[in-house]
Amino acid sequence: MRSFPITLLLLSSSCLFFGAAVTVVVGRPHSNVVKLTKENFDDYVTKDDANGIWFLKFYAPWCGHCKTLAPVLESVAPFLAGKMAIGKIDCTIEKELCKTHGVRGYPTLKYYRDGEYHDYPSGRDADSIIAFGEKMSDRAVSIVSTYHEATRKLLTKSHPVAFVVYDPGNDDPSVDEVIDASGSSDEDKAAEKMIRKTERTRAFGEVARNMQARASFGLLDPIETTVEEVRKFFVHDDNGGDDSGVVSSTTHYSGGGFVARIEEGVPIRIFDAELSIASISDFVTEYNLATVLELSGQNFRFVSRRGKALGIAAYNPDDDELTTERIQRELRRYAISGPHRDDYIFAKMDGKKWDKFLGQFQVRRENLPEFFVVDVPSRTYWQDSSVSGISNFISGVKDGTIVAREQEKSKSGPLDDLMQAFVNYMPWSLGVAFVLFVAVFVLALRLGGDVYGPSAPAVRQPKTTATMSVKWDDELFNKKDR
Repeated sequence: MRSFPITLLLLSSSCLFFGAAVTVVVGRPHSNVVKLTKENFDDYVTKDDANGIWFLKFYAPWCGHCKTLAPVLESVAPFLAGKMAIGKIDCTIEKELCKTHGVRGYPTLKYYRDGEYHDYPSGRDADSIIAFGEKMSDRAVSIVSTYHEATRKLLTKSHPVAFVVYDPGNDDPSVDEVIDASGSSDEDKAAEKMIRKTERTRAFGEVARNMQARASFGLLDPIETTVEEVRKFFVHDDNGGDDSGVVSSTTHYSGGGFVARIEEGVPIRIFDAELSIASISDFVTEYNLATVLELSGQNFRFVSRRGKALGIAAYNPDDDELTTERIQRELRRYAISGPHRDDYIFAKMDGKKWDKFLGQFQVRRENLPEFFVVDVPSRTYWQDSSVSGISNFISGVKDGTIVAREQEKSKSGPLDDLMQAFVNYMPWSLGVAFVLFVAVFVLALRLGGDVYGPSAPAVRQPKTTATMSVKWDDELFNKKDR
């Protein structure tokens, strides 16, 4: 990922904060953060062709995380001019606008493209926001001609999984004339021709456009790609499942089109059934997660809503390297070839950093490394430090010898319910939020302490329950991820 010098970012921030006021003009790329209101929202966001992609921050002036994010957005705005505009909406003033967009906590981050609004899925640091803007403003499908090029171009730290389509057919030669008449660059024209050549590639291109924020997509050039290169997608070294690194053949290529899921060190998964928009979309949705995730505050919400229990290997980075590698390798091996691998989402977690989170599930730092299972929607978990081996543990969960437990409540007093709100991620009604706010605020006054922790603002200001649950989220996960 590109790294941007902090001095340059601070310089741009200083110019924006202390320089003359910037006039925002509709019809031109925006190089500063735009203040959006009910009156100007549609003119700027939905009707301005010069700024087709927007990053939107819904905030409250007293929100600590919002204040932290503000200079970051001011800094990255010049880098993203012409690629992704950045707008901010003050929800204490624009209440109706924020209600329309389902804002329940601050900051709420969304992006707009192609007439639709989506939750922003990436990090809140400058590099992540810039990388997201560049990705979303680029072509959704990259053209590649070899397996090596596909892994080099498509697999990144933020997107360790990618999808590649191949179809040697050409059922619509007329698209060449249409694309040649467009005003796109020669490179973009060539790419668009390949994507629109067949019904399969057109469906793949549509899915890639719709899911570009959460996945990487490539197309094997039907002219430049040799049959030998195509076959590499069907035979792949399985470096994660067996110590010998034995070659694992999924099937033999017999011609025709297919979509391949690729991930470093994991056998390729081939989808060659009917390649429609619906079927490709289902395939990408099902297999877009890495085989083993690094669980964090950035991905917990998304992962916990996938409809599967989480199998988590917690480790202590202070342990010797061999101990840490052993459980991570065991986890990866089971995630690739274990008998119940499709029933779980597998993740690893730094048990030293997240010991408060792990304490809810009776996982203690002194017992690490340890594997346990959590089902977020039902607030149940399976933990037994006496069971040795991930395969044995999951077998115990399946046959009932390891009994499900209800999640332990936090012992931090007034934050009990907020922890549950984070774990369950159920939306709060405004009425419930207000009642909880009053209860917590009164309790805080009685205790004479600050329930919001050391990062709270010096002057105590009202906070909604939704915002405090985001605060509690930060106590469980790394603040820099937010």
